[in-house]
Amino acid sequence: MNCNITKVEIIPLQIELNEPFIISIGPMTHAKITVVKVYADNGIFGTGECCPYRTIHTESQEGSVASGQHLAKALIGKDATHIMRINKIMKDIMPEHASIKAAFDMAIHDLNAKLVEQPLYRYLNGDRSKKIYTDMTISLMDLDKMVAKSLEYKKAGFPVQKIKLGDSNSANDVERVTAIRKAVGDGYPLCLDANQGWDYEGAVSALTAMASLDISHCEAPIYSGNHEELKAIKELSPIPIMGDESVFSPEDAYNMLHKGCIEQVNIKLGKSSGIHQAMKIAAVAESAGVECQVGCFSETRLGISALVHYSMAWDHIIHHDLDSPLMQSEDPIIGGLTYHDDWSVTVSDAPGIGAEYDPSFLNKWDKIEIA
Repeated sequence: MNCNITKVEIIPLQIELNEPFIISIGPMTHAKITVVKVYADNGIFGTGECCPYRTIHTESQEGSVASGQHLAKALIGKDATHIMRINKIMKDIMPEHASIKAAFDMAIHDLNAKLVEQPLYRYLNGDRSKKIYTDMTISLMDLDKMVAKSLEYKKAGFPVQKIKLGDSNSANDVERVTAIRKAVGDGYPLCLDANQGWDYEGAVSALTAMASLDISHCEAPIYSGNHEELKAIKELSPIPIMGDESVFSPEDAYNMLHKGCIEQVNIKLGKSSGIHQAMKIAAVAESAGVECQVGCFSETRLGISALVHYSMAWDHIIHHDLDSPLMQSEDPIIGGLTYHDDWSVTVSDAPGIGAEYDPSFLNKWDKIEIA
């Protein structure tokens, strides 16, 4: 069956958040999302999206739109079923720009799974037996506000909470986590994310001071490029260290694990150039015998649905940060994942990702068409 790409649509949009989302590298008030729709000559199309963070990807929404037009022109006429070749074309054109490549890759996977009339998780050789729950993230704020949020989320039934840290004075973060642990009680799962905000001394001091607080893991304690100090922190820390900003690619995953800098990996589609590369990262981690988390930026339920499908293919992905749609003031997605009362999530058996943007919502935004 012919499946040559005939048209690409790129639609930049934004969704206001319910409240500012604050991490160590700054606050965010809107999810700035770039939607990519890839059409084939057999009438099938696939949809993907990305939400670049300039401080992490070094990409902006404006940059993703400009880069996306170059990628689209290069892919017109190519066979959409050749996923590996398409990813090579994108990598050759843009070695960086992981975010916009992820949107194209997601759309291509959606299209291919629709082509064979399979839900994406089956296309990726996954199954429905895996039980998946989302955590909920607490922004970096004053101690009292973070404690109040933690109690609110516990009352709402979230089974896990992620606490954003990264105060330049890491002792303040120890006070935050100590107060949250006291408020929610023992035995309630907590994990940490410093977003590279500490220095070496602050990280060692904070992680050591929190040894008794029953923390499952800590992401990105210091600058991701400082491998020697990351390794030293990992060896000294009583809390497992998870790589996030230090792992964009399969090569990064191998190097960080081989060097002993991390002991868990956080995989994000928008950080990994999409599903094709994320599958390789998961394979590297599985080979190393380490557990993984899937995480998000500020994608809608469409992008997070794709992430759930992806996770269903890997048993060693046991942590799930799927909360970005819950922070948005409106939900423009039809179909897609369902959040249940216990904060477990499921996806349907509809072909592909099983989610699409409401056309009436997309029509509000300018569309760039490449054919």
